[in-house]
Amino acid sequence: MPGDVVHVAANTTHYAPVTIASTGDSDAPITFITAAGNGSSSIVEGAGTVAITLSGARYVSIVGLGAYASHAGALVMTNSQHISYSRASVRTTLGTATTAAIAVDGTSSDISLTRLTVPLSPGSGFASAAGAQDITLADDVFSDEVGGGVSAVGTAGIALAGDTISTACGDAVTLTDGSSGSVENTVAYAQGPTTCSGTGTPAEITVDAASAAQVTADYNAVNPLSTGTDYDWAGTAYGTSHAFGTGTGQGAHDLDQTDLTLTSVVSEHSPLIDSANAEAPGEPSTDFNGAGRVDDPLVADTGTGAGDYDRGATEFQDPLAVTGVIPAKDIYVGVPVTFTAVVSNPWSDSQSLGYTFDFGDGSTATSTTGSATHTYTQETGSTDDTLLVVVDRADGTKLGAADASFPVLPVPALTGGIGCGTSPSAPDTASCSFDTSYFSSYPVASDRITFGDGTSAVSVSGTSGTVHHTYAAAGTYTVTQKVTDSDGRTATATARTTVGTAYVAAGPWRVLDTRNGTGAAKRKVGPGGVVRLKILGVDSIPTTGVTAVTMNVTDADATAGSVVTVYPDGTSRPTASDLNFLAGQVNPNLVTVRVGKDGYVDLYNAHGYVNLIADVEGYSTTSPSTTDERLSSLAPITPTRVLDTRNGTGAAKGKAGPGSITTVTFPKYAHGIATIGAVLDVTVTGGTTSGVVTVFCGSSRPPSTSNLNYRTGQTVSNLVVPTVCTGGKIKIYNSAGYVNLIADLQGLYTNEFAGDSAAGDSTSLSGTPFVPTTPTRFLDTRYGTGAPAKRLTANSTLAVKVAGVGGVPVGAGAVLVNLTGTGPTAGTHLTAYGDGSLPNVSDLNLTTGETRPVLAVVPLDSNGYIHIHNANGSVSVIADLEGYFG
Repeated sequence: MPGDVVHVAANTTHYAPVTIASTGDSDAPITFITAAGNGSSSIVEGAGTVAITLSGARYVSIVGLGAYASHAGALVMTNSQHISYSRASVRTTLGTATTAAIAVDGTSSDISLTRLTVPLSPGSGFASAAGAQDITLADDVFSDEVGGGVSAVGTAGIALAGDTISTACGDAVTLTDGSSGSVENTVAYAQGPTTCSGTGTPAEITVDAASAAQVTADYNAVNPLSTGTDYDWAGTAYGTSHAFGTGTGQGAHDLDQTDLTLTSVVSEHSPLIDSANAEAPGEPSTDFNGAGRVDDPLVADTGTGAGDYDRGATEFQDPLAVTGVIPAKDIYVGVPVTFTAVVSNPWSDSQSLGYTFDFGDGSTATSTTGSATHTYTQETGSTDDTLLVVVDRADGTKLGAADASFPVLPVPALTGGIGCGTSPSAPDTASCSFDTSYFSSYPVASDRITFGDGTSAVSVSGTSGTVHHTYAAAGTYTVTQKVTDSDGRTATATARTTVGTAYVAAGPWRVLDTRNGTGAAKRKVGPGGVVRLKILGVDSIPTTGVTAVTMNVTDADATAGSVVTVYPDGTSRPTASDLNFLAGQVNPNLVTVRVGKDGYVDLYNAHGYVNLIADVEGYSTTSPSTTDERLSSLAPITPTRVLDTRNGTGAAKGKAGPGSITTVTFPKYAHGIATIGAVLDVTVTGGTTSGVVTVFCGSSRPPSTSNLNYRTGQTVSNLVVPTVCTGGKIKIYNSAGYVNLIADLQGLYTNEFAGDSAAGDSTSLSGTPFVPTTPTRFLDTRYGTGAPAKRLTANSTLAVKVAGVGGVPVGAGAVLVNLTGTGPTAGTHLTAYGDGSLPNVSDLNLTTGETRPVLAVVPLDSNGYIHIHNANGSVSVIADLEGYFG
């Protein structure tokens, strides 16, 4: 019935061939239109027969219903009038060169074919027979047509407007036998082989002599085969549009291969854009895709008529594209973040755009600026949030959309970090490097460092840096960094630092000898007597900055057994002893003692009368210097034997003779320029006469000092702190007789260049500061102090905890100990060490019944213990703490 609308559902299978003979009227046509179904398209297919036949049909409109056929035409119209067929695909396969995909017979008229896709026809894409009238083909795409594009024979009123026709062989447009009409805004080009057999010389537009007078051709664009020609007009071939215009007066605005190369894709700046005749007969107001006509601002308008029309089936549209959406920064919970749509807009479109953001968490926002801000309240976990942005024109036209996935992260923690180091060139000073990591949205409001000594906090800025702090006293301190950000969060970091004086290896030179009046009156020190000995300003010792002095103290000519205590002048005398001796003995011991505020130290003798001798080997200072390379700190090592003339270790095998000098070379790590001094336990044994041993560096002549005094046959040891010469060498002088020499290395004094390859020393060990303590007895096996009250038996080892005693902190590297053995039942030696197995060294050698002290640098094990091993018999052991190394 007129006005009926037939909905043809999109189907997964094709419909069988159909013949339409319906009749509508001009006001109420009958419409066949595709509709939603279980497939993607509505297709009528014929195998060996026509797919869709309109026979005797009147006022019929078909929209979106495709026609496919093999071995036959796909769409055939016979004796039909006022037919509209649009927005469909028409395809014929396996036909002959005479088989047209769309055929209109001579009894049909008023036919409109628009927005069609007609691909790969073995014959022509369209053919109308003589007698057909008023046929419009507009915005159609004929592609890769083998037998030709559009053919009209004796057809009156045919209008081709805005078609795109590509052919493999044959003419794109052929109008013959008195056909009339127009060919405008049409793009015709060859796409296929360079030659085609049996087609002669094809032309893109052919109009025979019988039709030429009734046909208008203009605003077209043609590219022929290399063996073809642009035009064949009234029997004359024209190879260019210029020649065509000159010869016929037609095609004044045509384009050809000299203007552009035609393809299926139209690009920006193409001459096809805005160059068509908007008033060409049959030209629709929309293009093949249904898109409206638009003006390209980047291309000059060379067309005519009202509006900006492009040649061919498609109108080049605004290339504005939404290519993405990006956040201004990483996305964190609770922190506002701004998202911006990424839009490509070559035309600088001035129309108002609208942006709709879907944040993927149930929230949306609209914007006219292309940006929107959102705050997420939850982390995404293992799955990112997907954000979608849609861009529309103000009139609601959707221009595009883009999405992107992002993780929503927890807010990064506020962290601080601090670590401190020291250098012997800056005594009592810590150099602390800090770093701060914070969230950019919550900048640091406060970053303060306290040094653990009660001084005011220091404010710092930046993500990293170094601060320096000089302490009033040596010791171990906790440095604290506290960071606060703008959100009120805080972070704390701590570091332990040990600061102390620098050591200057100097001498040796004699500062006290009561036998000849050096440094004190020329007389023995009586019972309870005290020698007040000046230190500051003596020889090369500075008058300021010196806090302690290291001396080798020796007793001689004692009339009774006694002890000597060395301590700072002006302070109370401690109970610990530094020398223990019997009448008539000569005993040395190395002592490190703090210097009194007045620059003096005191030496106290308990019983009898005795001569006292003191040789300076170095001193500790608080005075910084960047030029005095003597400033050093101690690097304790696992005790290592570097000399034993009994077996040829470190020197030739055999006793050292009278007046001899033995050169000892330390291990490679002591060869660098940063190695200034050494801590060495020196032992003599088997002397043929009494004598003295002096350890020194430098000239071939020894100084007039001594480090060790021995008697015939005696085995005795003492700690020595000599200066180290270039190449890690020291010299040992023996005064008289023949004696075996033994030396055990306990540590090295190195300056600020230790391990600094840029300064030329990558081997020297880095030292740690020394912190003197009040002399404290932490072990006495006679009375159960620090260990059970029992003697240390043969080949046994005593573990004594020192960390936590007398101010020694957990983590200290080594301690300075005055180690005393008393009452051994047999000749023996004591070895003090830290971690690991018993080293092949000795610290203290004792004869039966002897009481003797020695100063020793002893590493602490990982639990803060030292170990003391007794070789033979049984012995009581006493240990007094003198200080620790950080």
